[in-house]
Amino acid sequence: MRAPPGQQLNGQQLTDLLMRLLLDAPFRQRLAVEGAAAVAAGAGELECLETVDLAELDSAARQFRTAIWKPGRGGGISAAFPRSLRILAAAGVGDAELLTGFLRSEEFGRFRLIPHTGRGLSVEEAFASYVLGFVAAYGERLTRAGAEAAEAVDAARAPVVLRETVTHELMTALFTALVREQPLSFDIAAEGIVTTGRGHAALRRYTPRSVASWADRPTAAARPERGEPVAYAYFATPAGVTRGAVSARITAAFETTPSAEGDAARHALSGRGLW
Repeated sequence: MRAPPGQQLNGQQLTDLLMRLLLDAPFRQRLAVEGAAAVAAGAGELECLETVDLAELDSAARQFRTAIWKPGRGGGISAAFPRSLRILAAAGVGDAELLTGFLRSEEFGRFRLIPHTGRGLSVEEAFASYVLGFVAAYGERLTRAGAEAAEAVDAARAPVVLRETVTHELMTALFTALVREQPLSFDIAAEGIVTTGRGHAALRRYTPRSVASWADRPTAAARPERGEPVAYAYFATPAGVTRGAVSARITAAFETTPSAEGDAARHALSGRGLW
């Protein structure tokens, strides 16, 4: 894409135009039907758009969607959120609807796809933020379909289990990145991740029903019939990612107020190679 002298788009403008071409299907449709002059915001855009091969653009847009959803080598949204996507599919929310909504969302704008355009979130964290907003906005839709969820979630609790499953799968993805990629090429907005002597750790609390749906052999603390929240910890160390339900004694390691209990918990975790 080239603009004539004196009308050149700067780097950010070119990036913005490229993203519109890839993400905005109505914009591409207008370009194809009405021509570049009808959609260009100025002379610089017009010169760029007049050079676009519409067939190649359509192919590139399809490839872009695939790359975001499933880029290969076991990564991407589809690999990071398998349980969440199954619950959503059972509620009638398909992959195409989710991806289209995500690509048009403000949350996608927080993901920095193009190199050298500043830092941003990982695609997994941006997508998780979008889905959590989706759950908040369409909880009734998910509740109606909850009994059909693959994880045997009852209707009333479907939004809660989905919200917690998204959070769990995001944390797993982030901690996998903390093990494999240093320094990180993206920012992390998730709160509560602390630095330890061997890496990183975080504590979350989930409903027993959610935790039971993630485990092949749920622990006693994660049995669905137990009502109290389950303390669930994530650890990233050079040995890999360790996660699971933990006792109240271990949760003291995450307390911000110094205490003998916290020191003892961190010492115990250190002895196990987790802190």
